[in-house]
Order: sequence, then C-alpha cells, then structure tokens
Amino acid sequence: MKPYKFLLLLTSSISLLLAGCKKETHTPVNTEGEKPDVLKNVVITNMPGAAKISYSLPTNKDILYVKAVYKIKSGQQAREIRSSYYNNFLVVDGFGDTATHDIALYVVSRNEVASDAVTTAVKPLSPPMMDVRKSLLVKKDFGGINIKFANETKADLAIVTLVTDSLGALVPSDVHYTKLPGGSYSVRGFAAVKTKFGFFVRDHWGNQSDTMFQEVEPLFEKLLDKSTFREVKLPGDTDFGWGFPISGLWNGTMWHSADKLDGFPMSISFDLGVTAQLSRITLWQRPNEWIYLQNNLRKFEIWGSVNPASDGSWDSWTKLVEHTVIKPSGLPVGQKTQDDIDASIAGEQMTVPLDAPRVRYIRIKILRTWTDGGYAANIQEMKFWGNDK
Repeated sequence: MKPYKFLLLLTSSISLLLAGCKKETHTPVNTEGEKPDVLKNVVITNMPGAAKISYSLPTNKDILYVKAVYKIKSGQQAREIRSSYYNNFLVVDGFGDTATHDIALYVVSRNEVASDAVTTAVKPLSPPMMDVRKSLLVKKDFGGINIKFANETKADLAIVTLVTDSLGALVPSDVHYTKLPGGSYSVRGFAAVKTKFGFFVRDHWGNQSDTMFQEVEPLFEKLLDKSTFREVKLPGDTDFGWGFPISGLWNGTMWHSADKLDGFPMSISFDLGVTAQLSRITLWQRPNEWIYLQNNLRKFEIWGSVNPASDGSWDSWTKLVEHTVIKPSGLPVGQKTQDDIDASIAGEQMTVPLDAPRVRYIRIKILRTWTDGGYAANIQEMKFWGNDK
C-alpha cells in the first residue's frame, strides 16, 4: 500500500472514531418550558384528618410531578404535598378539624414549569387526635391514675396529662407518645387526695383536641421497707452461689445462683415481711459490662402468696407479672448502645394488675437468661411498691 493511501485511510478512521465518541446530552422534551396541561377527572376521598385526591394526568411528555398546595389553618403558611408522575393520586393530611379546605393542584414539568391551578375542596373526617381524646378512659391507680385509649388509625400522637399546681393552675405533668392502636399506661407520683386532672391529645402538625377534666383520688402507694424482707427457701428453689445470697436483692449487693446443671426454670423465694397489695415492681440487672449479657435475666415470672405450700408446689401461688427484658437497640448479645445503658439504669419496671390479690411472699420463676443454655442467673436489686395498710 502506498504511503499516501495509508495516511488517507488512517485519517478517515480517526474521524469516524471521534464522531462516534461525541458526548451525549439529555435535555427536556419540552425545551422551551411550555406550560403543562391541567389535571382532569379529580376525585376526592375524605379520610380521618386527611383526603385522598385521585386524578388523570395530561398527555404532556415531560411531566415530573403533581403538587397540592393548601393551608391546614387560616393564617398558617401553605403546605405542599408532591406525588410522582408514576402515581395518579396524592394524600393531603394534617387537618385538625372537619371543615372544608380548598386545595390547589398543579402539574409540574421537568424544567419546573407549573400548569394552571385546578382548585378542589376536601372535607376531612374526624381527625385521629379528636377520636383518641374521646376514647380516653381515666381511673384511679396506685400513686396516680391509669389512662386507657384507642387509636384505630395508629396515628402518631401525644396524650398530655395536666394537673393542678399549688396555685390552682393546670400545668403539664406527663406526655405519652404513641403510634399503637390502643393501650393503657399509668401516671404516678401523686398523693392519695382528690386531684383535678386535665387531658388533651395533639398531633405532630400542632393540632390539639379539646381538654377533658376529671377529679380522681389516687390509691395510696408506698415503697415497701426492704428492712423487713427475709429469705425463704422452699423445696425446689435453687441455691445461691459465688457468695451472693438472696439477701443481696435488698442489701445493696447482688443475688447470684449456683450452677443448675439441668437448666431452667429455676426459682427463688422470699418474705416481704408485710402483707400488701402490690402496685409495681422494679428489677435491676447486674450493671456495667454485664448488662444484657450472660446470667442477667431475660424472661421471668413473679408470683405472690400469703401462705406458701411447704412442699414447694405452686398451687398456693398467683402469677403477678410475666416479663421479657427488651434490649432497646436490638443489637446482638455483647453489643450495646447508650440507650441500652440508660434502660438498664432505669431498671425493668413492671405494673401489677389492680385486681391482683394481697401477698406477703414472693417467688421468682426464671425462664431464660441472656446466655441461652446457661446454668446460672443473677439479679442486682428489686424494689416493691404498694399498699401495706
């Protein structure tokens, strides 16, 4: 091949290669920023504190999203909800009433050009915070009150308890956050005197229900005196080990069992020294590097009796509490976070049912520790509250 022909062929090849490697650019289909057409066939489905808005999208090829602009309350800043062009609906929420609210709907292109507004109106059903407030059932409890609620929509809410202060003004005493469909909890720390309480429910948009008022006289409650506690050893109860007898539960040391080669369950018993209707119990696990580890309790039951059978049987005992220790972080055994540490310091707090019988003797049935298949158990401390009058 002659040199000039080879050079011509090489030059042509390089030109073709460069042409094939030109950078690809992406631009909107609607390069001039034309305004999209409006939504059509708008249909409203009202929901508790919200509304679902369905629609038909226009045929424009460069639609990016649909947005709804509205105000939850008059005078508030407008709220904006967006929905991808892959959807044919959006949900407007945050309403704290059942009034009619105007909604402006826009179609927005990829170069952020909005269509003309289509205005529609929604009329939400009763918002969850109002329904939860109506469901509140308050009754006396040991050292305070018990609050039962229903939250069928599982809304993210706060139940606020108010109490009269020394000047007679109602001030916040407790805030209970929940997403559960229902439940009950207690607010404690009050004397056994008639007290005026207030209750309202708020959501995370700042909507607030009306306030319910109720006078309640809490049941008398005291921390039982640990100086009256005494060890009781019943047939079938496990021995103590490592120099930590059961008195360690109330004298500031610790209880540690001997190894039990046949595994769980194991039990220990003791005498409170008084007959009482118990209201709540707190148990602390062995602290520091031992939390949620090894011989600390993971699952157990607490039983009570006024006259235990001498043969060690459970016939004369009533189950007061069944409890499983939950590690807040959910991390594997051996790993922990500050939340885990804080929870262990607070202790396992257990409420005894109001209809539980009066008891004098306590028996703990240990079902599982943090080392599955382990042969021993330990408890750092226990405290008991109730009425021993």
